[in-house]
Amino acid sequence: MKPLFYKLTQHGISYKVKKARFIFCGLFFLFIFASCNKTAQTFSPQDNLTVTPAAPTSGLTLSPSKSPEPTATPSPTPTPTPSPTPMPRQVTLLAVGDDLVHGSTLNGGLQEDGTYDFNGFYRHLTEEISAADIAVINQETILGGSEFPYSGYPTFNTPDAMGDAIVNAGFDVVLHATNHTMDKGAKGVENCLNYWKTNHPEITVLGIYDSPEAKDTITVVEKNGIRIAMLNYTYGLNGIPIPNGKEHLVTLLTWNNRDYIRSQIRQAKELSDFVIVFPHWGTEYVYEPDKSQISWTTLFAEEGVDLVIGAHPHVLEPVEWIERPDGGNMLVFYSLGNFISGQIEAPRLLGGMAEVTLTETPEGTIEITESSVIPVVTHYSEQVGDGTYSTYRLSEYTEELLQTHGIHKRAEYTVFTLEDTWELARRILGSYLKE
Repeated sequence: MKPLFYKLTQHGISYKVKKARFIFCGLFFLFIFASCNKTAQTFSPQDNLTVTPAAPTSGLTLSPSKSPEPTATPSPTPTPTPSPTPMPRQVTLLAVGDDLVHGSTLNGGLQEDGTYDFNGFYRHLTEEISAADIAVINQETILGGSEFPYSGYPTFNTPDAMGDAIVNAGFDVVLHATNHTMDKGAKGVENCLNYWKTNHPEITVLGIYDSPEAKDTITVVEKNGIRIAMLNYTYGLNGIPIPNGKEHLVTLLTWNNRDYIRSQIRQAKELSDFVIVFPHWGTEYVYEPDKSQISWTTLFAEEGVDLVIGAHPHVLEPVEWIERPDGGNMLVFYSLGNFISGQIEAPRLLGGMAEVTLTETPEGTIEITESSVIPVVTHYSEQVGDGTYSTYRLSEYTEELLQTHGIHKRAEYTVFTLEDTWELARRILGSYLKE
């Protein structure tokens, strides 16, 4: 039998140990529980992140792990630039009167070596001539070729050098249907045509032709998109007949020929935007249109011609608008007088440069919007071969020049003064005078 102490000890230890273990375990779990609660209250998954708050933009939610994107500033809507209004098509036309090469005029261009140089005749007007879109001259006298003697009145033959000077001055269109076309016969006309084709094919030559087909073909000059038909006729040939089989050389402005001329105008209207007729007509040295000019003006208006520029009288004649039967209008320069000449009466020294502006309307038609005449005067000295032969604007012609003019010793019926010349220009041209 074991002692009681042993039992007690055994059982006591056991009880006490169990009790102690129980208490110890309870306290341990209380400690753990308390520790767990404290840790849960202080932990945060964001403790190691730095986030800069951003203002809300466009309703987008920014991720806290990214920096906010910069906000785009909308560009202002550009104001559309209006398309510029297209400028209307336009052509400036310049036309001068008779290039009438008398014997004294030939001497004015004669050089020491026997050649001819007429460039100086135009030197004071080259700027105006060249500035025009289209410049037209009436070459009164035929360039008949060197196989014929060069001559003045009454049957003219002008050196080719005059053609060169015309081109150098800036002219684009040369009129050859005149009463002197046949002065050197058919051969002279053919030589003239050959000269232009060979030396200046860029020049438009009107009024003389090398074949029936060429005569029947309407000449249309296109400039700045505007098509301009041009027709050139002469009232006669000073009694010189056209050889049989050569009727194509020149077209006559005779009443028996009116149906042919009407048909040409009608074709011209179909092929172009604007029609010009250059008639060689009228009565020499008369300041008003004669009955023939009035009759042809009526026919031109009936056929719808837009512009008429006449030559031959060797003096200025009026400018006027004619109302056409179709409701349109036709402008008529009855005569621009002489541009170059050796004539010896004061009124025949006075000529004109017609300036006409053609403009496209909003409806697409071509109309004359500006028109005027610049008066010019031909100067030559008593010694016509001294190099002073030239044409000036009347506004630039001085009293000093006038005093040296050769006409003072040659004129038979008139006295040449600036005052009288201006008075005549104003009386004939009226409001169309451009000083």
